[in-house]
Amino acid sequence: LQIAQHNLELCAWKFYTNSSQENLEEYTQAQEEMSKLYNNEDLYKKFKNIQNEGLEDKHLSKQLKKLVRDFYDEIESGTELKELRDKENKIAAAYNSHVMILNGQPVTPANILLILEGDMDVEFRKKAYTTLVSRGDVIADELVELVKMRNAFAKTKGYDNFFNYMIEDTYEISPQNLDKLLEGVYSRIQPASSAIEKERRQDLAQAFGIDENDLRDWHFGLLTGKDPSKEVTAQIKSNEQVEEIATKTYKSMGYDIENMGITLDLYPRENKNTHGFAFCIEPGEDARILANLTNNIRSLDTLLHELGHCVYDIGLDKNLPFLDRDCASPVMTEAIAMMMGDLPKTENILNDIVQKNILDEFKKELRKDEARFVGRSLQIIEFERELYKNPEQDLKTLWKKVKMKYLYRSENTELNNEWATIPHYLSHPGYYQNYFRAGLIKVQIYNAMTKVLGNITENTDSAKFLNEKLFKLGASKDEDEIVEMITGKPTSGDDFCARICN
Repeated sequence: LQIAQHNLELCAWKFYTNSSQENLEEYTQAQEEMSKLYNNEDLYKKFKNIQNEGLEDKHLSKQLKKLVRDFYDEIESGTELKELRDKENKIAAAYNSHVMILNGQPVTPANILLILEGDMDVEFRKKAYTTLVSRGDVIADELVELVKMRNAFAKTKGYDNFFNYMIEDTYEISPQNLDKLLEGVYSRIQPASSAIEKERRQDLAQAFGIDENDLRDWHFGLLTGKDPSKEVTAQIKSNEQVEEIATKTYKSMGYDIENMGITLDLYPRENKNTHGFAFCIEPGEDARILANLTNNIRSLDTLLHELGHCVYDIGLDKNLPFLDRDCASPVMTEAIAMMMGDLPKTENILNDIVQKNILDEFKKELRKDEARFVGRSLQIIEFERELYKNPEQDLKTLWKKVKMKYLYRSENTELNNEWATIPHYLSHPGYYQNYFRAGLIKVQIYNAMTKVLGNITENTDSAKFLNEKLFKLGASKDEDEIVEMITGKPTSGDDFCARICN
């Protein structure tokens, strides 16, 4: 199982960094080889018997539940799962190989985001925005078909739809509890969030010399004169400087990125996936990052984030039992990665290149970032939930509806297939709610760490703290257990909401 898992991760890395037909076939073959290991009816029966008899150990019981589920999937649903994997891979290959053309030249999403951040030519912005979101047209219809196939699979498991299946069966949170959590945080920050977005619309309208009601989707994204991110980005002169800042930041915490077994593939090229991912090839030994960086503050956030996943993966204890040689949960690894992505605004890692007065204003933007994170998360989560409830509905209108609700956009919001550009809808269904929950945990853990260590990027014991109290434990402890061990209190949204509302 360990060998097959290693090969699967390696083939996934090759496919995402180069979506050739050969790499697609190797990746598909690796997925099938992994599936075969779970297609053992004798072992399946033994595990089911043990489960029926019951285990007193809570942790072993959880591991057994996962094993039974994995064997069940292959033995009783193997054909359907293969069809889902094949369909997903086919869509991913089409999306990864799609080349966007703007004014006759190939462009990447990073290129277009730079245009939207700084170009004042409204017609050019419109063309750039349309080019960016039209990527969704390439796969939208096929993605809807995949959703229908996933729903059919979920019904064989006794679930109404695949979204509920994923969050309950895989991520172990009930739809009711998820809704309670989402609504609880949203209601607490909504007044502050609304005020923040009103200020943003006013700034954009003033920058373009138009009425607020005339703002369109392509106006958003501009770094206005009041946005210190523009000045901060101006001080990042090259792609290499992004790498230098990130590696220096981790070194100041006690992590020597260049000598830890972390591989970096950081810049755009043909047939490479346009998103950003971390791959754990071998826990405790080999972690890798796929990214598409450019010289701006967003790319620094991305690299700091993905390195957070990698130091967690490298910090896993190789002597743990195989099933525990993993992060405590998807939420926990995202919490660490997001905490690291925040460092330019929570700590002093840019002091050497940014003037203090600008940096002070830049750090104040964190509360706005967090409020927008909630809106963006709820937009993506609610859309996905409604997508699986009824994939036959007008999805362009649904996307517009959630955009207006959570991003405070007007009726001028475009009808398009932008929703299909959200990579998680294809590769990680039901996953985005993990980011939301991680957003709460990251603040709780960060606050607890700074009480002990001070600024974590100014104390090389930070690596020791994370390695000893979190990373090396792998999946031997549950997410909630670890949060309480580190912070002294149960998981809650209190610290996160205070960051926005205080």
